Amino acid sequence: MLLAGADWGARVAGDTVFPGGPLDELAHLLTTVVVFWALGSRACRRFLVPAMIASVAIDLDHVPGRFGVDWLTAGTPRPYSHSVLVVAAVLGLAALWPRRRDLLLGVAIGLAIHFWRDMGEGGAGVSLLWPVSYRAYQYPHGAYVAVIALFVVIDAARCVFGGRAMSEPVGAAPVPTPRGGRLRVAAQPRLEPGYNATCEPIITVRSAGSLN
Repeated sequence: MLLAGADWGARVAGDTVFPGGPLDELAHLLTTVVVFWALGSRACRRFLVPAMIASVAIDLDHVPGRFGVDWLTAGTPRPYSHSVLVVAAVLGLAALWPRRRDLLLGVAIGLAIHFWRDMGEGGAGVSLLWPVSYRAYQYPHGAYVAVIALFVVIDAARCVFGGRAMSEPVGAAPVPTPRGGRLRVAAQPRLEPGYNATCEPIITVRSAGSLN
């Protein structure tokens, strides 16, 4: 609901510094969060924070234009840094800098999500192929809404079924029981980690027997 409100408000406010600017950035931020929640916890742990920052920070390239300086926007509806070239540069840096690879991959994903939403905002579009082409690409805003709705459904399903799986007990806890004046320790489950077909961790429970 918050994303829907921010998106609607940004469209109504148009190209204004306030309230259009903050509403648009909030919509970009929440779009990134909704997409990552659908991708799962592993993607969130590795990439979400840098993706969120990048999805908002990239719009700093609009600042010179607000002061009448068009050296980043001459001939294009949005600044040149709103292009595939920037994403490719970040991906190249990630390949050359293994120690910061997850951070840079998160930045690249955040930029890609930002550009994807920009193309669906309506109006001018995004010159994705700059400097090869100045052509601006866009798609209907309804398509953006439909895709986001799908991601929300996936997020809701993960919450429902993921929460249900977490609430199920793995095995019985050890319970001391009297037997012939001695305590008998109940059989304890042995947890054997593994991975399923989708590379998600699973745990196999086997009985370790009883100890008298």
